[in-house]
Amino acid sequence: MTRPPAQQDSGAVIVLLIAVMGGIGGVLGTLMATMALIGPQATEAERLSRVASYVVWTQPFVYIISGLLAGARDSRWGPVRAPVIGIFLAAVCWMLLRQRDLLASEPNILAYLLPAGALFSLFGAMAAPLLRDRVGSVVTGIVVLGIVAYILAYLNLGAISGQVTREMISRAQDMTMRMDTVPVPGVPVALRDSDDLQTLYTTQTRDNGRYMFTKVPIGEYLLRVQDPVTASVISDQARVDRAITGGTPWQTIALPSMTRDSGALFE
Repeated sequence: MTRPPAQQDSGAVIVLLIAVMGGIGGVLGTLMATMALIGPQATEAERLSRVASYVVWTQPFVYIISGLLAGARDSRWGPVRAPVIGIFLAAVCWMLLRQRDLLASEPNILAYLLPAGALFSLFGAMAAPLLRDRVGSVVTGIVVLGIVAYILAYLNLGAISGQVTREMISRAQDMTMRMDTVPVPGVPVALRDSDDLQTLYTTQTRDNGRYMFTKVPIGEYLLRVQDPVTASVISDQARVDRAITGGTPWQTIALPSMTRDSGALFE
């Protein structure tokens, strides 16, 4: 027994609303999740690079899910409406990225998003009739895989911390009276790629001379410190390890020593 046309139309509208709202939720959720993986010390270039990866690896799955939902109950019109939904979701993604100034390094990203939204959502809508009652299970499976991938990405992040110090030599009448190792605040510290081509993270030492980089992908880096007094640059190799395996060793950087006059030896 077939349903009346009015019920079929209302059911199709509900499915389309679910596809659109679910797609918007997917775009927002994946963007927020990606931003949560980027440390506060990341440079603009590093942040833009990570966001570009977000677009490439997450949005096609959002469009596929929307297409599956759009074609689940309407095998005739689903493939027609799904590309429109995909283009709409791609436009939403582009507007969110533009609002957060995350498009500087990808001026043509809209030319990628719109076709991707149309094609992947169309693929989902065409696959929905073949899956029949398994559409819900497939959508759930994609979401679960996305969550697992996010957890793995989070576990692939580490932190690196340390302290910048300087040896202060107190002299009186050409005689060394005292040598102290003191922390140096306000020192620029940068984390560059292992080939020393690009600065990925920047920060400054605090009052106690300590610094920290958080949410840094596991790998080899070059730690660079610039002495604010002598303008000399000190570089050291640093490897970021997983926190669950012990974390990255403490990185202490010693700036060139300085001498200060303590006055006359005897007065």
